[in-house]
Amino acid sequence: MERSQRINRINALLQRPQGVSMAQLQEDLEVSRQTINRDIQLMRDQMHAPIVWSRYDHCYRLENGGHVGPTYTLPGLWFSPAQAYAFLTLNNMVEKIAPNLLGPFLNPMRATLKRMLHEADFGLFGLDQKIQIDMPAMPEIGDLDFSNLVDGLLKEQSVRLDFKRADGIQKSLRGKPVKLHISPEGWLLDLQVDGGENLQQIDVAHVIKVAAESEQD
Repeated sequence: MERSQRINRINALLQRPQGVSMAQLQEDLEVSRQTINRDIQLMRDQMHAPIVWSRYDHCYRLENGGHVGPTYTLPGLWFSPAQAYAFLTLNNMVEKIAPNLLGPFLNPMRATLKRMLHEADFGLFGLDQKIQIDMPAMPEIGDLDFSNLVDGLLKEQSVRLDFKRADGIQKSLRGKPVKLHISPEGWLLDLQVDGGENLQQIDVAHVIKVAAESEQD
């Protein structure tokens, strides 16, 4: 189990009314006491998790005392209801720009944010529904090709792009995707061509195929 998965699980166990003991954490996560101690320390120091140890119950739990209103959690972050609502609204608005590109990253947290706000009895005013964002539709490109393009962009890995030039001639380029521009005019990709110094800008609508680095000849 990776650390991010362990932290999410620890966070869930800490929120139980009865808390969670070290023995229960070790049994649930199947890791050593030292590993759990490191994870808890990371949550306290870097994520500001209000984790306390109860000597009476011999367990860990999250403490809400000292905060203005209830504190809510998103994996790795703690939000107040107002902050959670602002983040949910931004989440919804950004997803409208490129649902197929951003949706897989944003959808997992949307349900969590809505649940947090419901538990806090915080009104959802639908602000994102009252603001219209007109953007171009995503270019018609295969799911695997688009996935390879996004992976190359995020992981800074080379891909091979097969595309048609403005004159209709098909061309192939190898390079690292640097930036994806999404504007009312369309989708443009900045590609750092292997062995070259200058960026080449490609209209994603003209892309025929995107091969991942592992698929290249």
